[in-house]
Amino acid sequence: MAEELEQVSEDLVEKAKADKAQSRNFIARIILFFKQVVSELKKVTKPTWAELRNYTGVVLAFVAVVMAIISLFDWLFYQGVVFVFTPTA
Repeated sequence: MAEELEQVSEDLVEKAKADKAQSRNFIARIILFFKQVVSELKKVTKPTWAELRNYTGVVLAFVAVVMAIISLFDWLFYQGVVFVFTPTA
């Protein structure tokens, strides 16, 4: 599988070099770019509905944990500033 993917990538690179050597004008380079974009997008696989729900849950849980940590640090720094700058009688 890895060899096959590597071969496809090498073929794509060689084709791109050959296309670039053939056409050097601005419009041809734009067309080549979009051909390569479409070629790469064909390799993309879409997640299943179950995978999408799972990934969404993981991201939301991670964001919630990071929010809790940042909120804790914010509160600790606030308490430190209040402690340092509150005048004592």
